[in-house]
Amino acid sequence: MAVVTIYSKHRDTLDALITSGKVKSAAGATKTGPFRDQRDAYVFAASLALALGGPCAEGALPKSKKGVTTIRDSVLFGADGAEELSCAAVLLSEGSGDPFEAVIRSQLELISDEELQERLTLLDRYAFVGFEWLKEHQKDESTVRELTLSALNDLSPAEVVVDVELSVLDPLFDVLLD
Repeated sequence: MAVVTIYSKHRDTLDALITSGKVKSAAGATKTGPFRDQRDAYVFAASLALALGGPCAEGALPKSKKGVTTIRDSVLFGADGAEELSCAAVLLSEGSGDPFEAVIRSQLELISDEELQERLTLLDRYAFVGFEWLKEHQKDESTVRELTLSALNDLSPAEVVVDVELSVLDPLFDVLLD
């Protein structure tokens, strides 16, 4: 069983994002958050980090597992777009200076179900950045709904630069581009 982790330092932010009586804090039990459950808030935070441009460094995640919230892979993948998001996180992660072919091979291995925990650990690094952004900007907004809308309005997807020249032999290709 593979799991994703929400760290204890983000617990208050998580509780504010969800609208459930199942949480420990009063903020979550007041039913003010825009998300129905923890997995949806987690997917939102990871999506924010994709828009911000990347995960935290490998060693930046807290070492302590005290007070963490874990979500099983079977539960996480029940959220709309969660599995696609985990694959996108892998494909957007950069290799460590390896040749292109080695990076692609490594990424494909991570997408496989055999390496599911490694893929979800990478997704944790993205979610960590997203929760950090939400926690930092939470004090600037009066409600968590405004925080969520602010995140959606202020963040634009990271610009991906593709440096590839197309060599197309079709004489009508230029017409299609116009």
